[in-house]
Amino acid sequence: FQSLATEGKMLSLSWWENEYAVLQWKNHVLHAKAQQEGRESIFDFYKISIAHITREYSFKKDKDNV
Repeated sequence: FQSLATEGKMLSLSWWENEYAVLQWKNHVLHAKAQQEGRESIFDFYKISIAHITREYSFKKDKDNV
């Protein structure tokens, strides 16, 4: 996602089944190549935060809620 308020600010959001899946992706050769490209030509700075969901809410408007 790209910020509408702050030029150049982006957010990438990923969902993983478990921590093992995160580590598999972190160590994947294509991901390492993408990280290198990002460091060399896209980003001056980035930060990665890994968190667990403690609560989740949702809403979906359907034809009966109009």
